[in-house]
Amino acid sequence: MIARIMGAAARAAALALLAAHPATAQAPAQPAEPPAAAPPRPPLIEAPNLFKAGWRDTRYAVPDLAPDRIIIPRLNTSFLTIRPGIELIVDHTAFAQDSTSLDQLGRQENLLEVRSMSLEFAGEMGPRQLFDYKIGVEYNGFDVNPDETWAVTDFNIAFSIPKWRTRVRIGQMREDFGYEVVGSTATMPQSERVLTPFASPINFGLKVTHLLGATDRATLTYGIFKDDWGEGDGRAALSARVTLLAIDQPDRWLHLGVAVRRSDVGASIQYKGKPGVAAADNFVDTGEFAASSATHLGFEGHYTRGPWSVIAEFASARPDIPQGDDPVFRGGYVLGSWVLTGESRAYDRSRGTVKRIMPTGRWGAVELVGRYAAVDLSSNGIDGGRFDRIEGGVNWWATTRWKFGLLYGHIWLNRFGETGHTQSLLTRLQWVY
Repeated sequence: MIARIMGAAARAAALALLAAHPATAQAPAQPAEPPAAAPPRPPLIEAPNLFKAGWRDTRYAVPDLAPDRIIIPRLNTSFLTIRPGIELIVDHTAFAQDSTSLDQLGRQENLLEVRSMSLEFAGEMGPRQLFDYKIGVEYNGFDVNPDETWAVTDFNIAFSIPKWRTRVRIGQMREDFGYEVVGSTATMPQSERVLTPFASPINFGLKVTHLLGATDRATLTYGIFKDDWGEGDGRAALSARVTLLAIDQPDRWLHLGVAVRRSDVGASIQYKGKPGVAAADNFVDTGEFAASSATHLGFEGHYTRGPWSVIAEFASARPDIPQGDDPVFRGGYVLGSWVLTGESRAYDRSRGTVKRIMPTGRWGAVELVGRYAAVDLSSNGIDGGRFDRIEGGVNWWATTRWKFGLLYGHIWLNRFGETGHTQSLLTRLQWVY
């Protein structure tokens, strides 16, 4: 009897436990969550997809390619990547001259030209992609010999030292002397450089760049180059540039820079330059004169507050001549920019320059530009002439790639004891990929 009572009590306790915790007793085990999917890797070869669906960038009224459209194949491997780029600039320049200008220069012919057509390949290479490279070729490009139809503008390789926040580059490249030279005219407010007599932008050499400050507010770049462009004949040239973000705020910043260049030019030297008009002849020209070396000095500043910007730059050259006092040649400009639609340029801390306007509205961004510039190549008996130029115009950044520009300029040339007047009107069409 006692055994039957204990058995019944045990069965009742078990039924009560099951009734109190039914889920524990009956629910099946939950399956483990699947592992997160790895992000998709780009294909080894990205083929051109220009004409596939969705080719148009619908953000803008002006037709343009969507950001993911590929028009030249790209390569993505663990050892080598290749990213192509294209820049196309087409200009029409019209001139008007008075009789004195005609006597000084001859007739400046109106010209429709492919101002720049360049193809660039950049990427990384080597184990763990420790090296990066850049190869660029250009047709009638910026600051190349006009007698050469094609020019190799870049052919270089670089490696980084992360611990020192340093990059070392060797090959053919731009020297870091002057704000106009480091930056591209395809991205800056001005249509053309005016301080080219003082800069030797494309040479073969070795360049070292250090990023300084906790937030990369400063750069130090220096290098040694084979000076076979402009005033040189293949001897050595040393150049250095220091930049600083003196003001560093989200909507307001101030860039300051100093550059110096010392070159061993050998027996003779020559300075010449155009007045900010690519289609023009050289307005100022010293001709060749005896000199053994030359020292160039440059100062630069760029202040931006929202859509407003002011850029100023000054450069000088002091060649060492065997007899008499050394001449000093000077040049500079002050430029103002106002983006009516409110956009502003982003600052590139790795190079100490600016990027191009990236429009946010459907009809793009409109920028008004005005500049005063002067270059004086007359000093101590060397009469290379002096030009002063005022210009005003508008840049319409229609998309992230298209830009249309219209720029009027008036040039005063003091040379041969006379002052001539030349007017220019530039119409520009630009596309950058």
